[in-house]
Amino acid sequence: MALTDGLTGLYDRRYLEAHLNGLIERIACGRRHLSFIMFDIDHFKKINATHGHAAGDEVLQELCARRGGQFRNRG
Repeated sequence: MALTDGLTGLYDRRYLEAHLNGLIERIACGRRHLSFIMFDIDHFKKINATHGHAAGDEVLQELCARRGGQFRNRG
């Protein structure tokens, strides 16, 4: 089962659920840092309603391409 979103390529909720406890343990031991980012796109429903879901998908892909590339997974 993939742990990334098929549209954006970013990790999804299943990844977080599967790895969160281990991440918290490593952070508590002082060996890691954790950043969690959540996007809230104002009026996104209106984009889908006005321009269609394909346009909404493009907006999500572009947002994730621009923002997702700014972060890296240090494993």
